[in-house]
Amino acid sequence: MATVSPIMRQLGCFRSLLKPQSLTPVQFSRPISTAYSPKPEPAPLPTKIPKSLLSQLPPRMQPNFGRKKLRAYPPPASARKACKDPVNAVAEAQLASLDPTGERKALFDYRRNPRSVKPGDILRVTFKNGDPFAGVCLSIRLRGIDTSFLLRNELTRVGVEMWVKVFSPNVESVEIVQRSDKRKRRARLYYMRQPRHDMRSVENIVSNYLRQKSALAGGRNNRRR
Repeated sequence: MATVSPIMRQLGCFRSLLKPQSLTPVQFSRPISTAYSPKPEPAPLPTKIPKSLLSQLPPRMQPNFGRKKLRAYPPPASARKACKDPVNAVAEAQLASLDPTGERKALFDYRRNPRSVKPGDILRVTFKNGDPFAGVCLSIRLRGIDTSFLLRNELTRVGVEMWVKVFSPNVESVEIVQRSDKRKRRARLYYMRQPRHDMRSVENIVSNYLRQKSALAGGRNNRRR
């Protein structure tokens, strides 16, 4: 391989010096004059100007521009003074229309009424649309107008449960077929779902109750005759 002579090396270095160097662009430019001149304030309009000329001026040059008076209306009357607790007022109005006598409310108010329905009782509910349903009351939810209770029965060897709204318009009547022998220690008898504590079908108890009820009703009709 041929070696490069020292003369060529010097010429090569000299040629590199002859190349034009690229000038880097200036990133930030600063003006020559840095004096700050404030914005001149608008000159006030002369006071004695005819109205014909004022109407021809643009809106921003009008003397009353931006000073339009808004009409203030008084606040509406507060309904809180007339009705301090509107939620309870609406609930009481609905109860008065759905349960005017208050019998159904007292029937499920087990905290105040000692003769009310309690968990463990056997109930029979008659509906306006549909067949009646009977079962053991497992729990009662006292939620005002949304009060409901849970019934459990066995149909064709299958456990069936139904939540019934107390103040539902579809509920025609609620009858106590049989009361529990002793007071239950729990408010929710969910343990009766287990095979050990399940009462199975209550159709026999309900049929005996209906038979006695019809017999009493027939006896009263015979006495009246």
